[in-house]
Amino acid sequence: MPGMVMVPKTTNTMVTNPTYARKRMQQEQSSARQSLNAYSLGEESFDSILAMDSPFVKKVDTATNSIKQVEDDDFDPFHIGDAATFNSTTSPLPTTGSSTIAAADALSTVSDASSLPALVPPKMLVKFKVHEEVSSMMSLTEGTSHVYFHGTIQAQVVSSDALKNAPFTLQSSAGDGSNNIEFTGNKLYTKTSLSKEGDKRMVHVVKIPKEIVGFVTVGTYTSSCKIEHMPLLLEQKVVRNKSKLQIAIQVRSKLTNPDELTKFTIMVSIPPRVNSNSIVIVSGEGGKWDRYKRCITWEIEHLPKGQSFMVSAKGALDDTSESPEAAASNEGLDFPVMLRCTSNDQISPFCFGAVQASGYPASVSSSIVGKSFRIIHRLQ
Repeated sequence: MPGMVMVPKTTNTMVTNPTYARKRMQQEQSSARQSLNAYSLGEESFDSILAMDSPFVKKVDTATNSIKQVEDDDFDPFHIGDAATFNSTTSPLPTTGSSTIAAADALSTVSDASSLPALVPPKMLVKFKVHEEVSSMMSLTEGTSHVYFHGTIQAQVVSSDALKNAPFTLQSSAGDGSNNIEFTGNKLYTKTSLSKEGDKRMVHVVKIPKEIVGFVTVGTYTSSCKIEHMPLLLEQKVVRNKSKLQIAIQVRSKLTNPDELTKFTIMVSIPPRVNSNSIVIVSGEGGKWDRYKRCITWEIEHLPKGQSFMVSAKGALDDTSESPEAAASNEGLDFPVMLRCTSNDQISPFCFGAVQASGYPASVSSSIVGKSFRIIHRLQ
C-alpha cells in the first residue's frame, strides 16, 4: 500500500526456516561453551548444564570471556580476596620483631626446662635368703657352745626401672656389736674393694642383671663364735651299776624357735670296753646298732618347738680281759653324742642388708625373706 514501510520479518524467518534456527542455536551453544570454559568447567559439566536447560546458559554473554582462568582453589567471582587485601588496615609485623619473638620462645623453653623436677631415682627392693651350715660342740662341763658357720647369701632384685637394675652395696652386722665375719663374693655379681674412708673396711658392690628374675648366690661367709643358748638343748646321762650301763639322751627344742626342727639324726658312739653283743635299744623308734662302727643311730622326722624326746640304750662291760681294778674304774667310758637336724631359722647373729651404692642413685630397701640351717651338734 502507498505510504507504508515494509519491515523485514526476521523473527518469522527464524521460526519458519529450520536451518537458520538450528545454526542460531549452535552459535549460542558455542558461545556458552566458551564462557563456561573460562570457569574451568569440563565437557561433562557443560553437557549437564545444557541438559537442565538452565537460564544461566541462555543469559551468558560475551562479557564473561574476560574472566581469568584460575585454579579451583583460587576461584573468587565476588573479589572478596581483593577487598580483604586492599582494605585491610592491619600492617605486617616488622622484620626485627621475628628475632624478638624467637628470643622470647627460646627464653620460655629454657625457663620451662629449668622448672622441670629432677628425675626421681628408681626404687629397688632387695630380697635375701640365708642358708647356714653350722658345726658346734658343747662340753658337758660348760654351758656355752663353740660354733662355726659357713653361710650362703642369695639375693633377688625388684626394681621400678624397666631397663636395668642399679648396683647396691651389701652390708653385714652382728647383733652383739661384733663383726667377725669373712665374706667371699661371687665374682659373677659381686665386686669387692677397699673402703675409701680409710678404715680398712671392705665394700661389696653387687650388680644383678635385669634379665635375672630369681635368686642368685652373691657370696658366702664364714665365722665362729660362742653361743650360750642354742636353738636346741642336747643332754646325756650315763648310769652304771657294776658292769651294767644305761645311756639316755634327751633333745629339747626351744619354745622361742620360729619353726620346728626336722630330719633328726642322733648317733652315740660306744666305747671298746662295752661288750658289743650286750647292746640293746631301750627307747626311741628307728634305732639301729652297728657293731662294726660301734654306734647307735636314731632317726626322727621332726620335733615341734617347745617339745622334747628321749632315746636310750643299755649294755654291759666286757670284764673278761680286765683286772678287777680296771673293771671298777670309769676310765674310757665316754659316749660321744652327735646330733644333726635342719630348720627354717638362722643361728648366727649376723644381719644382712642392702644400701645405695656410691654413684648409683636409687631408693634401696631390703629384707630377709628366707632363713635355713643344717647343724651338726656334738656333745663331749
